Amino acid sequence: MILAFDFYYISKNGVLEHLLKEIANDFLISHKILRQDDTVRFFVEADEHRLGEFADYLSNALPLSIFFKSSCVEVVASMPLGEENIVATEAPVLFTPKRLAQAEDNELILRENTQELLHVKSARDQEDMYERVATLIDQGECVRIETGTNTYVIGKIEQSHAIKDFEVIATDLSVVERMVVCHDNEMKALASLERPAIRFKVNALYEQKGILDAKRVFMRLSDDLFLYPLCKKLFEKGIFFLFRTDACPTPYSVVCEAVEGNNAPLHVSVLENGVILLLRGMRYASRELKESLKKFDEPSHASFASLMQEHQLFDVESTCFYLSKTHDDRIMHYSKEHGMLNLVGISLPSSFAELFAQIERSSSSAKRLVQNYQEQFPELFSHAMNTPLPQKAPQNIYTLWGMVAVVLGLSKTIENGAQRLIENAEDYGGEKGPRIDYYLEKEDALSSDFDYVRLFRSGMSYKLAGTDDNTLSFGYMESLAYFITDIADAHRENLSSKNSALGGALFGYKRFSEMVFKNLKPNHTICFNRELPIDQ
Repeated sequence: MILAFDFYYISKNGVLEHLLKEIANDFLISHKILRQDDTVRFFVEADEHRLGEFADYLSNALPLSIFFKSSCVEVVASMPLGEENIVATEAPVLFTPKRLAQAEDNELILRENTQELLHVKSARDQEDMYERVATLIDQGECVRIETGTNTYVIGKIEQSHAIKDFEVIATDLSVVERMVVCHDNEMKALASLERPAIRFKVNALYEQKGILDAKRVFMRLSDDLFLYPLCKKLFEKGIFFLFRTDACPTPYSVVCEAVEGNNAPLHVSVLENGVILLLRGMRYASRELKESLKKFDEPSHASFASLMQEHQLFDVESTCFYLSKTHDDRIMHYSKEHGMLNLVGISLPSSFAELFAQIERSSSSAKRLVQNYQEQFPELFSHAMNTPLPQKAPQNIYTLWGMVAVVLGLSKTIENGAQRLIENAEDYGGEKGPRIDYYLEKEDALSSDFDYVRLFRSGMSYKLAGTDDNTLSFGYMESLAYFITDIADAHRENLSSKNSALGGALFGYKRFSEMVFKNLKPNHTICFNRELPIDQ
């Protein structure tokens, strides 16, 4: 009897094929693995009873993966002809049930400054090390961990107030919801083989404790084989959350050079429809995709090209919306006839003084609008006029949102402004916001610069009308989603565009991406990166 398991696996990194090969070899069962596009076919042959045992064994031995989407199984008449086509993999495969059950002999050294406190070499003695380190952390100490590939510092989350940039490590999956608002599909992603971090909102109960200054955190589970057993020990002691940062002063360190650290951690966003967006980290991308990125100097072109390669769009007219936080934004179009074309770009005013002057010249009533704004909000107007634009600021919506935040009084600085606007929009409890003007300078043209003057002008009007900060911020986010839909509709009608490819870090914000997805989905095929980060 022959069973054929079909796995829908959207990465070509070879990890699934190697896991299936290892599982079949461990079970000593006849098998063959083939791949066609995004489907990995796994054939196994044995009598009915042994196949039943193997199916149970497989379900327990195969870890979750952010790239694994679905599976099915059927009985087939014969093994397929041809050789197996398993690609080589460079991705780490650490968090499998088999690997986690094995105790490894690693040399571990605990030091206080230069003094050696404990030195163990065998798995049998490592329990002493984990107990000692867990006790230090429980006592409020921070500990520097030096693996073979990276170094980081951990400590109890209660000690994180002086740390500016850190992520949260939950010591067990069961405690995640004690700190943050988390959905089932996000839970599964946290527990996956890839061990990604996800940006969460801190829940109201935990926020009341006053432990965290931030309302949102990136959280993950342990992601190396030193931290994994240490977190189990900490969980037993009632320590549920750690901070992890690149560096902070501490006399204590653990040297574990034989342990492979996570020197390229993944960050993801999980949408309500199950789509997982990879925000950071390429360690699980295929070599072919990583090599292709090196061909492009312009980030927007690299992003569009990677989307085309991952979705095989080279024969199809497609539009790409690239909205970044660190690079210039672009709206592009591709066709076989004309190749990749830049259609829409973003420009910035040279100063707030120039911006207000441009607004005054933009319509017959706009001069009065600026005067009213200056009279009603003199401190905001004065602060904006005295705020310089950052040198070499990327020409993108994110920078414009930072400037908007200064004009509207959401933030004192441009650098923090866009993030404040985004978090306000995320906190908004309604479903509809005010319609902010997102238009091209040439409204009916396919190729034109973005009209940032109307973006500011409409927001100032709503501010004068008494619209609150969260509602206004949501309007800026929601209206951008509608603008993308309007452009996509125009490209479908005038350029025969079949796909809307979405790239850039701005799509990493869950609420924004879900609005864009909802608006585009009825009439457009949407393409996100699947194994490369959404920004290059």
